[in-house]
Amino acid sequence: MIRCSCLSLLVSFATVLVSPALVSADTCAERFVAASAVRNQGDVQAFVQCAYEFVQEMGIEEARRAFNEDEQWKSGPTYIFVDEVTPMTDMARAFVFPPDPSREGEPWGLLIDAFGNDYYKELTRVMGHSDEGWIYYSFTNPATGRDEPKASYVKALDWNGTPAAIGAGVYRRDIPGTCWSEEVHAMGLEEDPSPEGLQEFVRCAAMELDSGGYFASVSLANDPRWRAGSIYLFGLDTYGYTLFTGSPANPLLGSELSSNFIGSFGGRNVLGVANAFGETFLYYSNRNPGTNQWQRKVTFVKRVTSFGVPVLIGAGYYLD
Repeated sequence: MIRCSCLSLLVSFATVLVSPALVSADTCAERFVAASAVRNQGDVQAFVQCAYEFVQEMGIEEARRAFNEDEQWKSGPTYIFVDEVTPMTDMARAFVFPPDPSREGEPWGLLIDAFGNDYYKELTRVMGHSDEGWIYYSFTNPATGRDEPKASYVKALDWNGTPAAIGAGVYRRDIPGTCWSEEVHAMGLEEDPSPEGLQEFVRCAAMELDSGGYFASVSLANDPRWRAGSIYLFGLDTYGYTLFTGSPANPLLGSELSSNFIGSFGGRNVLGVANAFGETFLYYSNRNPGTNQWQRKVTFVKRVTSFGVPVLIGAGYYLD
């Protein structure tokens, strides 16, 4: 296996994205990730490494069957694909394509995405520079039926004597241009709370604050998209003072995350932790505005700089 220490692939999504450093997992045994557990780009890399080793161990025919049929390798928008790598990009074939196996073995023709990029040309270009790497493009998300930005990790593979690339990708709805209000909203989090949904909710709100500055805080505190039932957003300075909040309690000084807040954190400076790590989960008890009862709460906080001022924006859901 050839290691690539760094690859910076820039593709315009209206902003410029830079690929992270490429450090492949040494072996699948060191970090196995099933399709249903893929959440981020680190998971994708480990997932592809496992698929690559599976092909080497089990052979092409069994790998094709497993990638198309087994839940280990396909779950919702996450799946393994294998594409031909050829300079004749309009004749490139998909060797494994679980969303529609009938397309396998046939040339796709020109595959131009929403950004005007030719997917197969970009794949061939990256594989010409390195045996593995990240590609950024727009592709149909089988979970939503929409073209969405996708980051895929690909790795060179010999497929019955034909140069190919095996890969998988992740769609993120919490990057610029993908936080659709009909999909990421407080009511949805209230009805189906989860750590992943909470992260997505807060990260989308952080982008609103980052782009809109102070004036976005009015919407984040009051708009029904960001406030429903027991779900609300808050913004704090790094000392814990409330800059805005959607909580009906509307504290004027301090916040539910202050280190001295009724002893919930035993004096621990959780705001300092959130500020240092950039984003973090917090676990404590708070009065649920929906029930007026003290309940256990899971909160996610993200640091964002708005007009030069550091702001800790967060939200949470109640467990009881």
